[in-house]
Order: sequence, then C-alpha cells, then structure tokens
Amino acid sequence: MTIAPNKPYFENLAVGMMLPTIKFGPMDRFDYIPIALILRDTNPLHLDRVYAQERGLPDTVQQGPLNQAYLYQFFTNWLHQPWDLVSTEIRFAANVFPGDNLYCGGEIEALETGAEQNLIHCSVWQKNDDGTHILTGKASGRIPNRPV
Repeated sequence: MTIAPNKPYFENLAVGMMLPTIKFGPMDRFDYIPIALILRDTNPLHLDRVYAQERGLPDTVQQGPLNQAYLYQFFTNWLHQPWDLVSTEIRFAANVFPGDNLYCGGEIEALETGAEQNLIHCSVWQKNDDGTHILTGKASGRIPNRPV
C-alpha cells in the first residue's frame, strides 16, 4: 500500500494510492452547541444527554454536518488550497457520540489530465475507533503539475 504525499503534485500520484489518514478527536459534546446555533438545530438529541438516553442512545449525537466538516477539512488540507475542492458526494452511515475519535482517509480512484487543470477523484471515508464507517463517499479536487 502506497501513501500519497501531502500537498501532492499530479506526477507523484497513481490510482490505488491511499490518502494519509488523519485523526480528529476525541469529540466533545460542548462543540455541538455552537454548531446547533449555526444550523438552528436545537434537536434535544444533540444537546440533552438524558433525552437521548431515554430514546435508546448512549449519549447525545453529534450533528452530521459537523462530521462532514471534519471530512472536508481532511480532504482540503491534503489539497494545495481549500478552493481546489471540486465536488463531493457524502453518505451518512452512523452516529458519533462524545468521546469518539474520528479517522478520515481515502483512496485515489482516478486521475484526469486536462488542458487547464488536472483532477483527482477519490473515495473518502470517516470511521470511529471500532472501525464503523460514519461517512462514506467521493471527493474530487484539482492537483497542480510540479513547477518547472
């Protein structure tokens, strides 16, 4: 298994290379509060531990868009510039709870050479400590050629 370098140039990449895995966490319930305000999502499942436990959950549930933001941060930090992100398709697969660590990674599925820009197409994922997929999907970005 070959790991792609950070801030790669197009010439250094190949289909099948793994993106470097990044860890975020542990997750903290107090991070949910500003996200709830930003999203205007005051669902008690995100904010009230007793309410969540009464509904069969072990604790409050982290908001999906916050999980997604960690995956975007992982991918855009790997690219040269955050605005090199071209597209994403993300599927939400499981919940995240306080104390969970999130691991983001991916694999290069295709490389596309263009007249004006090179594109990379990757499968991306986010897992927790026990390997459960939290998010799965695809991400594409622009990758420059090595300067001459």
